[in-house]
Amino acid sequence: MAKGGLNIVKNNLGRNVKELRLSTNMSQIDLADKAKVCQPLISKMERGKGNPTLDSIVKIARALGVTVIELLDS
Repeated sequence: MAKGGLNIVKNNLGRNVKELRLSTNMSQIDLADKAKVCQPLISKMERGKGNPTLDSIVKIARALGVTVIELLDS
């Protein structure tokens, strides 16, 4: 995947995580605790930075009550 395409996916993921998290009135710390990941990972994801593992993405999707596809959708 070209670097531009990867950035689009990361930005979509970050935007969706943030929107879903806020819609459930969760802080980044709340989501991190529920997903069993570290809070800085949530912060980086929401800013379209970092390189989360598939395992982390799955954990966050489950904690938000959505599918991985929904997290990655534009």
